[in-house]
Amino acid sequence: NIRKHPIFTRNGMDVLCEVPISFTQAALGAKIQVPTLDGKEEFEIPEGTQTGRIFSIMGKGIPQVGNTKRRGAHRFTVVVETPTRLTKEQKELLQKLDETLDGKSSPKRNKFFDTIKNFFD
Repeated sequence: NIRKHPIFTRNGMDVLCEVPISFTQAALGAKIQVPTLDGKEEFEIPEGTQTGRIFSIMGKGIPQVGNTKRRGAHRFTVVVETPTRLTKEQKELLQKLDETLDGKSSPKRNKFFDTIKNFFD
């Protein structure tokens, strides 16, 4: 029997977890600390990372039975946190940012609305 862990789950030899990152880290990219079975591991998140993206750190999972030199991967899913309780100034800054973004900045949203448009045409 394996006890349930508050952060990690297991899939075969792989260890899985979710790692929350900020909107800014996702948009600009950042070095983050990822919890693993062996402690924290530094990982470079690329700019433009979307929520739900899965990253892997090879060799940081569960050791293979009978061959402890072979280990699974540590796979983590990033969850981009939307800021809450913004100040008036922060809201204004985000509104200014939104006004400067073009359609190329949101390819998934554009594809979604194009699909809907085609569906109803």
